[in-house]
Amino acid sequence: MKTVMTQTKMDFKRAYLRNPRFAFFSLLMPIGFYLLFTKVMNQGLVSASFNLQYMVSMTTYSLILSNVFTLSTLLYNDMREGLLALINLSPTSKATYYTAKLLNLGVINGLTIIVIFVVAALSNQLQLAWTTWLLTAGWLWLASLPLCLLGISISFLNDDNQIQLASNLLAFPLAILSGLWWPLAMMPKQVQAIGQHLPVYPINQIAQSIVLKKTVHFADYGVTLGWTVILVGLVVYLNHYQKGARH
Repeated sequence: MKTVMTQTKMDFKRAYLRNPRFAFFSLLMPIGFYLLFTKVMNQGLVSASFNLQYMVSMTTYSLILSNVFTLSTLLYNDMREGLLALINLSPTSKATYYTAKLLNLGVINGLTIIVIFVVAALSNQLQLAWTTWLLTAGWLWLASLPLCLLGISISFLNDDNQIQLASNLLAFPLAILSGLWWPLAMMPKQVQAIGQHLPVYPINQIAQSIVLKKTVHFADYGVTLGWTVILVGLVVYLNHYQKGARH
């Protein structure tokens, strides 16, 4: 346990505290969008429910950025810089390395949710029962798992340009087609049908249902669980494929 905690602290400092791009893209940019659409462009026509919904959407968007963009890049950089090879030659095991990564990601996802919630609550005087805050934050934190798996899958591309391209081609369409920028109901029916089966849509939809005290559709839980199983299988397959390619 002491080795895991030491590795976790070292990894946190190297990957996040010394990485200003993470703070800007994964945290400050979604906060900026939230304030832009709810405060700067607010002409007195924005309802309290919109402020709540957009808070959830921008939190989900932030989780996409930190799990898909940042995590995939961090894993690739560790491999490129020979950190994994060094771990193989040291007393630290790969299990310790990946455990530290997951612990740090859990902390980062939790802090991201808290910071955006606090900014939203203070800037727009949002008032919810503390149980609603906890349920919404807890769901978003747990439901970030498939996004984490997506980031891990992208890291197997083993090429910086390909990773950046894949991250862009996945993250932004996922955000748009899942209704994070504008309601999915505004899009063509064919697009709606696709968007409702993407991994991001149910994450955002369930969280919005919680804050607005609406009925949560269990089918959305099923989509999230289904994508989690699929992405776990993809990560396992890519890991075995990569090992086979090396040998």
